[in-house]
Order: sequence, then structure tokens, then C-alpha cells
Amino acid sequence: MYKYSKFRQICATVAGLFGKTRVARRLHRDQVRYRGLIATVGQTKIPRKKYPEKIPVAFCFDARGAKMAAVTIKSLLVASDGRCDYDVYCVIAPDVDKSLCDIIRGVVKEFKSAVHFVPGNHDFDKSNRRNWPVAMWYRLMLPKLLPDVSRIIYADMDILFFGDLIDIYEYDLGKNVIAAVPTRTDKYINSGFLLMDLDKIRKENFYDEWIKVSQKEDYKNPDQDVLNYTLKGRISFLPLRYNFQLSHGSRIFKIYPPVQLDELKHNLVVLHYSDYMKPWAKRGLRPVYSEYWWDIARPMGLFEE
Repeated sequence: MYKYSKFRQICATVAGLFGKTRVARRLHRDQVRYRGLIATVGQTKIPRKKYPEKIPVAFCFDARGAKMAAVTIKSLLVASDGRCDYDVYCVIAPDVDKSLCDIIRGVVKEFKSAVHFVPGNHDFDKSNRRNWPVAMWYRLMLPKLLPDVSRIIYADMDILFFGDLIDIYEYDLGKNVIAAVPTRTDKYINSGFLLMDLDKIRKENFYDEWIKVSQKEDYKNPDQDVLNYTLKGRISFLPLRYNFQLSHGSRIFKIYPPVQLDELKHNLVVLHYSDYMKPWAKRGLRPVYSEYWWDIARPMGLFEE
């Protein structure tokens, strides 16, 4: 159990009083709040027979996110090496050129997985997206862009993987359409990591509904709000280890039971650098656990420290 959570919250609050900037105060709080929470990641996994088929997984990005996506994909392939391979589908914006695609190809080439580049369509061009690029909507395009894929796992490009996705790919959705990790006590889910049943989405015509609903309001978190609104009652809830967000702050102790917090130590699969602090930022502006991201990114030579 993640012990002494109340005491740690108090200490984190005190630590947050020190620091000249918002980022520094946040970092001080998180260093206390999350200390030791994922200290044993990277341990040797229990051996298993290699999964017999490639698992479909999707990443969606524009030119600004291409190199970050390369790091995310590399972390997934490293974490899954010898256990399973993937069909990596990259849904890309028009500004992603051949040189950026070649970076992704080079990453995947080191392993036995395959990569496929799919241009995003224009169905959501009129959808509200606030300050986000249109690529934000690409995850909702997957049922149409990949008509021959029955189910798929989607991941944001600010994610780092510590385990394979075999168990989540085989997850029984029952009557539900997607599976994701709730990020609030009212079961509102985060859309950064999803298991999607594309067959059900096509059969029940959710795609056209998403286009229509996405144009109605100026949502705070557009694609995420649309999924929560249109699929209410049809979402399976995954444990925290499939989308541990560093932006949770002290809410993490209210949303998740101690057993899910304890799971992170040995069974973390997805670390999500959500919110405004990113590991590829300048020193002093990075979140906790950025060193894990740099362990993958540094040998790739795509980012300067």
C-alpha cells in the first residue's frame, strides 16, 4: 500500500510553498507526493511465450509531435521485446514529411513490428479544438481510416511504456465500446490511452455522431469530452497502471484505491506526462520521472539536453 498518503500530502503542500516559479513549486510538491511510487519499474518481467499475432496500436501526430511519438513508440517496442510485436499505425497530419516518417521507420526497423502511415482525413476540420491542432481529432477517425482493423489500442505521444499491451488487447469489453482509465471520481475518462472496439463503433454509427457532436460546443477537452458524452454507460474502466498521469496531484489519493497505487511499483504499463510539464523541456521545467523518458530518448539523438 502507498502508505502515509495524508502525511505525504501535508508535506507536499509545505514543499510547494518554496520555489520562485509555478513550475518549481509544482516540482517540489510532486517530488514529495510521488517519491518511490514507481521506484521498481524496469524489473525483469515473468517470461511468457511470445504472442502469436501483431497487436494493432495507433499514434496520431503532426510535425511538432513526430519526434516525441518516435520516443513513445521506441519505449513500447523496448518494453515488449520478445513478448509481442505490433502493427504500428501512425495517423499523420499533412506537415509530417518523409524525413520525419523515416525516423519512425528507423525505430520500428530495429524490431519485428511493422509501421503503417495513414493520412488523417478532413471529417473533423469544422470541429471545435480550441488551441489544439486538428491531429487531436485523429484518434476518433480510426474506425474510418482503418476499416479492416477490428480493435485497436490508441496512445498519446507524451506517454512512456514500461510493459507490453497483451493483456489490454485481450481485455473483454462485453457490451462496452472503449476502455480507459477514469481521471475523476465521477468516472470521467482520460483519452490519452484507449482500447477501442472499432467494429462496434462502425456498427452503431458512433463515428457520424462524433462529427456532429464535436461541432456543437467549445469543449474544454474536445475529443475527450465528446467520448465521455457520447459513450456514457459504454465505457470499461481500467486500473491506474494503464494511464498514470503526473497531473493528478493530490487528487490521486481520492480517485484511486490504495491497491491501484501499490500496483504502480511493480506493474506500471503507461506513464503519461500529461499537463504542461514535459520531459523534453529545458532543465528545471521538467516533471518528476523525466529521467525515464531520457533513458529512451538520449540514445536516439533526437533531442538536446
